[in-house]
Amino acid sequence: MTDGHRQGWTQYFDTRSAAEYLGLSPKTLEKLRWQGGGPAYYRLGGVRYLQDDLDEWRESRRRTSTSDTGPR
Repeated sequence: MTDGHRQGWTQYFDTRSAAEYLGLSPKTLEKLRWQGGGPAYYRLGGVRYLQDDLDEWRESRRRTSTSDTGPR
């Protein structure tokens, strides 16, 4: 992986790389994409995720306690 914030360059991840980045299995990420509720993605000759979208989605899943279900 490389830094997605280099001058004018955007980091796209395929499903396998995005899943690894998030600590998920590729199947879990595919299921989230199919059911909805996963990170935003693009169809660019295949499924591609922006690093910023992955970071935003991961941050939206952050909780402060096990009883905090929050919005999903």
